[in-house]
Amino acid sequence: MALLVGGVSSYLISQSLREREQRQAIRSLSEVLETVQSTASIAAFTNDNQLADEVIQGLLRNSDILSVTIIAGDTVLANGIRSSATVFAPELMDKPLSQSLASPFNKNETIGKIILQADWPKIEARVKQSTLDTLYLLLAEMLIVVLSVAAVMVFFVIRPIKKVSDRLHQIEPGLGSSIRVPEGHEKTEIGRLVSDINDLTGRQMTLLEEARAMQQQQQVAQRKYQNLFDCAASGIFVVDRDGHLDSFNQAFATLIWRSKPVNQENLSLFDAAWSRSDLIRSLLVLALEQETIGRIVTDDFLLLGRRGEERWLNIAVTAPGDGTLQGTMTDVTARKREEMHARQLASLDALTGFANRQGLLEAIGQHLARDHAQTSFALLMLNLDGFKQINESFGVPAGDEVLGIVAERIRQFIQPGDIPARSGGDEFVILFDGASPESAVDQRLNQFLSLLQQSHAMMTLEGTRVISLRASAGVAFYPQDGTNVHQLLRSAELALMSARTAGSHTYHFFEPSMLVAVEHRRRIEDDLKHAIGEGELYLGFQPIINLVTGEVVGAEALMRWAHPTRGMVSPDVFIPLAEEIGVIGELGLLVLENACQVVSQWRSAGHSLYVSVNVSALQIPNLLTPSIVLEALKRHGLPNDAIVIEITEGVLMGNIGTALEWMAELGAAGLRIYLDDFGTGYSSLSYLKRFPLHAVKIDKSFIRDLAEDSHDKALVNAIITMATSLTLDVIAEGVETEVHFKMLRDMGCHFGQGFLFSPAVKAELFAETVVDIEQRLALMNAGG
Repeated sequence: MALLVGGVSSYLISQSLREREQRQAIRSLSEVLETVQSTASIAAFTNDNQLADEVIQGLLRNSDILSVTIIAGDTVLANGIRSSATVFAPELMDKPLSQSLASPFNKNETIGKIILQADWPKIEARVKQSTLDTLYLLLAEMLIVVLSVAAVMVFFVIRPIKKVSDRLHQIEPGLGSSIRVPEGHEKTEIGRLVSDINDLTGRQMTLLEEARAMQQQQQVAQRKYQNLFDCAASGIFVVDRDGHLDSFNQAFATLIWRSKPVNQENLSLFDAAWSRSDLIRSLLVLALEQETIGRIVTDDFLLLGRRGEERWLNIAVTAPGDGTLQGTMTDVTARKREEMHARQLASLDALTGFANRQGLLEAIGQHLARDHAQTSFALLMLNLDGFKQINESFGVPAGDEVLGIVAERIRQFIQPGDIPARSGGDEFVILFDGASPESAVDQRLNQFLSLLQQSHAMMTLEGTRVISLRASAGVAFYPQDGTNVHQLLRSAELALMSARTAGSHTYHFFEPSMLVAVEHRRRIEDDLKHAIGEGELYLGFQPIINLVTGEVVGAEALMRWAHPTRGMVSPDVFIPLAEEIGVIGELGLLVLENACQVVSQWRSAGHSLYVSVNVSALQIPNLLTPSIVLEALKRHGLPNDAIVIEITEGVLMGNIGTALEWMAELGAAGLRIYLDDFGTGYSSLSYLKRFPLHAVKIDKSFIRDLAEDSHDKALVNAIITMATSLTLDVIAEGVETEVHFKMLRDMGCHFGQGFLFSPAVKAELFAETVVDIEQRLALMNAGG
């Protein structure tokens, strides 16, 4: 390539030299003409042939001039040709050189010209020779340079590079050996190239070592995870969307009661005996739907063994994004059994072993889940009579013992398929399975109430007590009395409420009219709340008579309700209702305030009467504190004996300590306390000594048949005698006949009240009522 480039360049240089030589020859000839121009001009001006020949001869001595002609005007003055010319090239005649000759005296006047014909072949030969010489010289110089460069490349580049290449081939791969720099090239480009190669080799060895370490770590990790996969206690598996197993470990095979085959192809997750394989398919579909967020979905599934075994397995799957699903499987049989046991315990009553309310709801729900055309059952709701008094009198352990007795007798009574439950407190529910007519249920209930009523000896702190258990019950039938759980329980509850209202130890079947009664009660509740604020309630005052003197000494304030559409509503209806709906406190304050106002008016008129007000157990101690009573008396300017507090035995049977403290504070302030409805409750007669009472009021139920029933007469006589011995006054309620009046007076009863004297009247009618009573009693006493 160097020679080719040199040859081309030498040729171009020779052509350039040739052209330059030709120009130089022409320029030299032109200078010669200019030199002889003045002499030739004189010869032409003077037509001196001799001078012209001399000029021509002088020019012909130049070897490059072939011929010369001097013309004067139109005449050739002289003409000459070099005699040594052997070659004449006519083709070069078109290249003569000429020079105009001017007059010596007038430079602007041309008098002739001199024509010079150069020896162009000779000039060309000389130029060619000169060009060849130069070309040869250049070629020789170029050859020397090429050889010198080649020698330098061989000795200083190629040989060191070859040595480096040979050493590279001798290096063992992976050993990280370095290459020695060729001698003398420590600071040359080759030395730097070798250093760069050594650096690159070092970096490659570092990367190779790192790759080897990473590969080793991957192998260790793979072995570790493979060991974890193979030895994990939990089953691990990979499946596709159709459940075909791609891989699984031994624990998975063990959990589904299968041996792990060598060939795992064509195995499916659904080959196992799942109780609900459709739910597992749904789990896989859900996991694939959650693929974008990588959520793990999990659930518990029941696997059935060939011998009837059951195993609960928790399956958790996630979709990594490649269309497969990765999952784990854990045996949760123990946990599920614990949950079922805990659920069972949550559905059982710890005291009786019966189903509790939750268990009852589940049992009824299961019955309702059957085919409705074939399902029929009765629901009995049972409530013990007087259980609260037993609990309060003998303590909670005694109450638990009673509940245990009831449970045992229920077990003796029920038949296969019946489900007993304790829904709370002293309330029991029995589900009578199967279609039973009302008559059959009626017969079974009578048998059960008889069984329940059998006496039982119970140990108490006061010694052995023999009790006879009594209960009220309500019955509802499915489906006529309700088509769902809540309707059935509500119907049975309404029947129970009806039975309790009717009396002790009885039962009622549900009737639609009971719903009407409940709705009626709800409306009365709303009307009662409205009545308190609208003034529909007022006080009636029933006179209390001194049976010996025939004088009116006081009155009992009785709340009356004049309903605008229903007429007079009985206190037996709205007083318990007020206690239930939480307005008894407000009602009690209204009674106290009105009673104080009326007594204040009576005393201002000169009548030293008192008024007794009834206090509910729910008002004690917070809704009617002693301070509230004393402030009301003070506000109306009354002495503390102007108001008497009447309580029932229910107050004494409640929180005894609280009741005693409340009564003691009132008694210390000078207020009298009467025990109302004496003889109807469960209180012990010893309470008459224990509590600060001033009088007892004999319930009207004992007075009603006083003349006809010797037992009532004996009981009333005993009460009067006992109270008198305790220095307590006795007030008889329900005195309706003159016979009652005289018998009570003869027994030593101090006071009485009843329709014989007067019903409860409004305050504005009380004064004339007092006059009428005292006049009639005077006539009775006068008549004997």
